[in-house]
Amino acid sequence: MADAHADAVRFLARRPLARRELWDRLVARGHAPSEADEAVLRLEASGVVDDLALARHWIATRARARGRGRDRTIAELSARGVDPGTAARAWTEALAEGEIDEAEGLTRAVRRRLGEPPGDAGSGRLARVYNALLSEGFEPDETASALVPYGFGRTEG
Repeated sequence: MADAHADAVRFLARRPLARRELWDRLVARGHAPSEADEAVLRLEASGVVDDLALARHWIATRARARGRGRDRTIAELSARGVDPGTAARAWTEALAEGEIDEAEGLTRAVRRRLGEPPGDAGSGRLARVYNALLSEGFEPDETASALVPYGFGRTEG
């Protein structure tokens, strides 16, 4: 059987992996948990495995391109094995350094669904878009504000 470290390096040659993803793959490959721990720790010590850097890259590329909000992005990273605190820190750092713009992402997501404002999409469609945007991880108050130019919040009479 191959050395756990060598297998880990082969896995990482294909694409960056979170610490937990790498550990899971090593154990699934038949390595003892202690061997997997040792290999992951060794790669972390050398800087090859870095969940914060992975999360920052994910946010700067995939989350921004897909128009995801903070909550959805953190959930996706957590599903990959990144600690939620680390994912939240990466989001905060990316926001502070201008790698992402939450307001611009929300505006893009709204326009992708409803076109340019002003508009009057009807309360049913606006409610569906509102819920879709919440599921994309955008904050409720900001989402409602972004939909106001389309008639969100107006009472129909």
